[in-house]
Amino acid sequence: MLLGIMTGLGPATVDMYLPALPQLADEFLTSTSSVQATLTGSLLGMAAGQLVIGPLSDSMGRRRPMIFGVSVHVLSSLAMIAAPSISVLMALRVLQGFGAAAGAITAMAIVRDLFTGRSASTMFSRLVLVTGIAPVLAPAVGGFLMSFTGWRGIFLVLAATSLVVVTVCAVALPETLPTHARIPARPRAMARTIGTLLRDRIYIGALLTQALMFSASFSYVSGMSFILQDGYGLSAGEFGYLFSAGTFGMIVMSQMNPVLLRWLTTGQVLILGLAGVTSSGVVMTALTASGFGGMWGLLLPVWGALACQQLIIPNSQTIALSGHGERSGTAAAFLTASMSLAGALAAPLLGVVGTTAIALSVVMLTFYVLSATATATLIRRSGIRASGVTGADSAT
Repeated sequence: MLLGIMTGLGPATVDMYLPALPQLADEFLTSTSSVQATLTGSLLGMAAGQLVIGPLSDSMGRRRPMIFGVSVHVLSSLAMIAAPSISVLMALRVLQGFGAAAGAITAMAIVRDLFTGRSASTMFSRLVLVTGIAPVLAPAVGGFLMSFTGWRGIFLVLAATSLVVVTVCAVALPETLPTHARIPARPRAMARTIGTLLRDRIYIGALLTQALMFSASFSYVSGMSFILQDGYGLSAGEFGYLFSAGTFGMIVMSQMNPVLLRWLTTGQVLILGLAGVTSSGVVMTALTASGFGGMWGLLLPVWGALACQQLIIPNSQTIALSGHGERSGTAAAFLTASMSLAGALAAPLLGVVGTTAIALSVVMLTFYVLSATATATLIRRSGIRASGVTGADSAT
């Protein structure tokens, strides 16, 4: 449960204040793109945090970098309550993202410290369940808070949550990386680690698969608030609750992943998920282009796509990290940093092409096709053994 909360801190940081985006634009007298840039800022901060905390966790152990990072999250969240302008808020969002990254990156490394193969996929599936549910439930919580406290109450709740996380981890989280397994924090050792990762075609393929999948997800996250509230006339509270309705399919599919892994390899389940998201993207594009079904013609297929993503992310993580046990902190850092950078690039994209249902459908479908292409060209051609992992475990 503790690892799940650590993992969910990042998505909650990004998504809990989505219902407040229109209000922020009005209060600070700024544009929609400027408000969306605060999302980009938080993702850039996460990417930086992952690239710093990940290698540190390989050299110092998992506990200390995590406690430091989440403490940054507490302080920046409190500071945002008094932010006088959108520019100050944006800068603080970068710091907040940096701190939030510590929870997810160390949770992934801890799982890789303790589990391998199918058992790792099962554990990653549980973490992804939290990662998947947090972005959906967080807007509902944010919409509820908006009714009573305004947008500042959202950051107060985030500060309180991260304070609980850092306190519990400081008291109860054991160190999972033995001293003898740590990588010295020297430039030459770091260069060798990075070189090993970059030469691993399967790792790069899994990284691209996840990054492009996250681009699709963040296009949805950054655009849906404006599409549902401005396009379909929903209130902030209605948006939050309707946005959260997609949780059900995500929970079901996340629980199905361990069941499927009893019969299929990790790679086969990954391909099954990619087929599901691509099919959902095609249906969504066709319905929104024709106007059939109105708002539901957008929501139902996008919920199907979000559900199928629960088969992709945990299994691509397992494939990427297999064979990189002693490098799992750095490997996880690059993996999650690529996702954050992809989301940062995708966030303003919908604002450029238009915050409409058809634009969102086309953008998401494009990312799904590219993600499937990465799997087909880099992962499948490099070879995934019958066990469903890369076989690199035996190589290290």
